[in-house]
Amino acid sequence: MFKRKGFWVFTTLCLMIVGIGSYYVDKELQPYRDLAEEYDLALIPVVEQPSFILDRRGRELGRIFVQNRHNIPLEEVPPVFLNAVLAQEDQRFYDHEGVDWVGVGRAAYLNYKSGRRTQGAGTLTMQLARNAFNLLNDAEDKGWSGYERKIVEAFLALRIEEDLHLQLEGDFPDILERKKKVKNQIAEYYLNRVPFGAGFYGVRSAALGYYGKEPVDLEAHECASIVACLKNPSKLNPLKFPEVNRKNRDHVLRRMAQEGMITDADRDRLIALPVTTNPNPIRRGKSHLYELIAEQANQLVGEEALSQGGYIIRTTIDLAYQNKVEESLRAQLEEAESRPGYQHQRYQDFDPGSKKSPDYIQGSALMVDHTTGEVLVHVGGRDYAHSQYDFVELGRRPLGTALFPFIYAAAFENGLNPASQLLDEQLNARQLMVGGMEGVVGEWGMEVREPRYEGEITARRGLNSSKISATVGMGVKLGLGKIVAMTKDFGIDISSEKLLNRLLVGWDLVSLPEVVMAYTTFPRGGSRVAKTHYILSIQDGNGESRYRSDLSSLESKLSCSEETAFQVHSILNDVMKTGNLASVSDELIDSPFSGGGKSGTPYGFSDAWMVGYNSRITCGVWMGFYKGNRMPIHGEAFAKDLAFPVWKEAMNAAYSDFRGREIVQPASVVRLPTCRVSGMKPTRYCSEAVEDPETGELTFRSTSYPEYFHKGRDHGICTIHGSGVNPEELASIPTRREALAMIPIKPQAPFLLGFDPYQSETPTLDPEGYNDEGYVGVENLFIVRDKVMGEREALLRLPKPLRFELKK
Repeated sequence: MFKRKGFWVFTTLCLMIVGIGSYYVDKELQPYRDLAEEYDLALIPVVEQPSFILDRRGRELGRIFVQNRHNIPLEEVPPVFLNAVLAQEDQRFYDHEGVDWVGVGRAAYLNYKSGRRTQGAGTLTMQLARNAFNLLNDAEDKGWSGYERKIVEAFLALRIEEDLHLQLEGDFPDILERKKKVKNQIAEYYLNRVPFGAGFYGVRSAALGYYGKEPVDLEAHECASIVACLKNPSKLNPLKFPEVNRKNRDHVLRRMAQEGMITDADRDRLIALPVTTNPNPIRRGKSHLYELIAEQANQLVGEEALSQGGYIIRTTIDLAYQNKVEESLRAQLEEAESRPGYQHQRYQDFDPGSKKSPDYIQGSALMVDHTTGEVLVHVGGRDYAHSQYDFVELGRRPLGTALFPFIYAAAFENGLNPASQLLDEQLNARQLMVGGMEGVVGEWGMEVREPRYEGEITARRGLNSSKISATVGMGVKLGLGKIVAMTKDFGIDISSEKLLNRLLVGWDLVSLPEVVMAYTTFPRGGSRVAKTHYILSIQDGNGESRYRSDLSSLESKLSCSEETAFQVHSILNDVMKTGNLASVSDELIDSPFSGGGKSGTPYGFSDAWMVGYNSRITCGVWMGFYKGNRMPIHGEAFAKDLAFPVWKEAMNAAYSDFRGREIVQPASVVRLPTCRVSGMKPTRYCSEAVEDPETGELTFRSTSYPEYFHKGRDHGICTIHGSGVNPEELASIPTRREALAMIPIKPQAPFLLGFDPYQSETPTLDPEGYNDEGYVGVENLFIVRDKVMGEREALLRLPKPLRFELKK
């Protein structure tokens, strides 16, 4: 060996470096040593700290950071990972004092032999110095060559180790023990700071980002795969370049075997394994909610301040509710897409790499504590990675029948009441002008397959069963201008240059926050929440408060009188108990429900809404499409079946913390007995006969029920059931006839003999057992129309008269 020329050249070079080096330290190298003295070693452990976004209970919602990292102690790093680092980067780490002079000599020799720079001699401590003080940028700014930068790194590395020795001297008097502690501290700083590619900084971030594991759970080949990235983080990361990474991973494994860290058998076994990633990185929390909160935090404390990191942003959001709503929304949308014959794009078929916006069905939700204005749930869309469009912030869609409470509020503010009589009959398409100009408008509001018309009904019935015809008729008589003005008072703007009747069925576009805030009027007694907030407090890295919300200054605006608010609430409560949502509301934990709610289905089934509240919270859910203004979701896309289940899960999730109590009737509202037929105070005659369909037995049923009225407003005495009203007044009441409350007499023959003063039998059916023989022609038939009961036209058939004979 000693005869080999290379050995003597190498030895001579090392001696020259050691001998001549001491001379040049004071002469040529002193300026670089002085430069190294300018860096503050106290910044070595300082890395960018993320700012944490927390929910109202302190649970993490997301992080704001530039570098994806999370510091951990060296004890949580498996020894095999550190061995892999040392095998590739610094085999003599525990032997040198910051600069590996043997490594410097070896690199100098190999570079000289090849005629170019093929080897470096950077130690972990030198790499730590380079990363901690960003020496690459400094070298570029100051015009240093690569060798000059290396010299500064070497002096910094010597300073770092010397400084740590001095810090630990008192605690570790034994020099060998102290040196090991210094080295472990440097290794911890290094492993938490250096970049591993794909935006991952530090060992934990890389372990989760590439393999979805905590560092302690990594296998040896996975450790080698991550360590291989250190040579070129942008070109060797296993997510984008698995084969290139594998080649470099195998090099690390071979180096580990050469250093005796693993056996040759283990090396061969590990090299045979493929590179199979399973990313589950520490996420910023990229979602519509995250972006909204990050933007608001920037506005409150400033982007520059927030970029320093270490901030704690505590929000009003409840993570448990948020997760439950997102989970339920996802399940409902998948169920809609799984229907046979579904004709739209499905979520699973969307290609994120297509650079097109998704056309699949979307969903959104907003829950607000209407006693404080705090937002508890904000779901802006189905998948933020596919579309950054936040429906809560930007979306506007037709509200459909969920607009009805505001139409009835306008009616109650203008003299009507829940007992006012409406006419529920077929509505001509020309009157509404949706879906065509001819024919009859459908009755989709009840959200049943076979709706029926009921003739004269109360306003309570019109709203709690979502009657299209009755509501439109009332709205037209009331006047569109009054309704538009009322919706503006509720914070919903549906005005346009030309007011058309179709606005009465929720044709115009509205936003989810507008609707949710409008509905807060009913549990709040007439005033709606005018402004919501998401952030409770912001604390900087030093623990100083930078922002705290003032919960005592809830902004609200008057929408309607407290009497009207309670009247509408009482009907919306009926919706859940006896109205069109009665069949599903028993799924609520709070059952019978103390609050109120309304589903909303627009004409054409293009959207599905559900909005409801209890005494504490108001929640709204929407489903539909961003594009295609009036595309049906499917042929029977009732909001009761689509949006209600998500709303129900949201309310159930919040039940334990925001349990509703009964909404108190204001003193300005009175509850009075009322005749359902006339809408007036009942008399002793206010009852109707009901026939048992099986036995034919007739019994009385009172038409009296309790209703809410503005205190002091007289609503008269029933004029329908024998009230003693004069004939002139009775004649002025169309479609009604005075009747006494008596049991009708069943006919015993095909017709009644004589005058029937009691109107005891409405002739809608032939007496049983008779046929058409002996009856006169159609032109002589007597026709009876009964609008009150909503029956079809009935015919009373008369027999042929007896032969007329003249006798002398």
